[in-house]
Amino acid sequence: MTSYFATVLPGLEPVLMDEIRAKLPDARLQGEERGKIYFASRSSLERLMELRTADNLYRPLRRFRVGPRKADLLGIERELSALDFGWTAGRGRAHAGTVRFKVNASRMGKHSYSRFDAAAAAERGLETRHTRWRSDPSGGHELEFRLDLIDDQAVFALRMTGASYRYRSAQRAFAPAALRPTVAHALVWLSRPDAADTFVDPCCGSGTILSERLAYPYARIVGGDRSGEAVAAARANLEPCERVRLRTWDARRLPLDAGSVDKMAANLPFGRQIAADEPLSDLYFGMLREAGRVLAGSGTFLCLTDAEAALLEAAERAGLSCAKGMTLSLKGLHPSIFTLRR
Repeated sequence: MTSYFATVLPGLEPVLMDEIRAKLPDARLQGEERGKIYFASRSSLERLMELRTADNLYRPLRRFRVGPRKADLLGIERELSALDFGWTAGRGRAHAGTVRFKVNASRMGKHSYSRFDAAAAAERGLETRHTRWRSDPSGGHELEFRLDLIDDQAVFALRMTGASYRYRSAQRAFAPAALRPTVAHALVWLSRPDAADTFVDPCCGSGTILSERLAYPYARIVGGDRSGEAVAAARANLEPCERVRLRTWDARRLPLDAGSVDKMAANLPFGRQIAADEPLSDLYFGMLREAGRVLAGSGTFLCLTDAEAALLEAAERAGLSCAKGMTLSLKGLHPSIFTLRR
């Protein structure tokens, strides 16, 4: 089996572990750190890339000890100059001439050098090992590595995925306050998608949650937003999915039949997002009262917000149960995922 680690938004580690167990039956979970899941699998890279909660996938190449002083940077350089890359080095052979690469480094602990110093030492080591390799931080590199230093331990790894894995498509249109696809997927995954689902995002923005729901079988997907600009962006992102219906609407007055929806998920307005034109608790109450009307008896509503007090008050007024789940670290904010039921 080959060892890997996946990076994930802090707080979503349990979701990614559950996804690994479900999608990679042969996988063996090896450990967890904040924002990282270690596992081993015989699966192809194509299968690994079905893990949609992960931000990136890496293959560890070397673990070694590091010292705390600037003089110990030479040890990093020596470790990597002695590293036998095997199949890894071959990833750059399709390119004639110089192979360009980049090293990103992170550091936790009492070191007298910076993460940039550590990255530079790693780059020197790689250039010593491979005379045709050149460090290139400009973005035109063929290979990208990651060096993580935690106290006296170092892990050096090859990045297996590009930006399109995390962001899905360079051509996506984004509305203000658009949700990261990996977070949107976590909401979808926690809803336990089923082929018989009628799934609704009542404030869909540019359609990120709806797009993630398309990764799994469904009966019907419906989304809407009170911003016509956002709905236009969602329509551009979701075409040509004919079974997805998009509407410009007010989430407090949905054009849906009572009891017709199995699952709902939404990134509610909160934090620095678009300002509400009324108290947040009142806005939430209107949305949750309507959600309670359209949800089937066993239906669930997964939502993301950092306005916990406003949501709990609104849920009580709307007669919905509200269970707080994991709390995330997202752009300096700490929203939580809540599950609401009738």
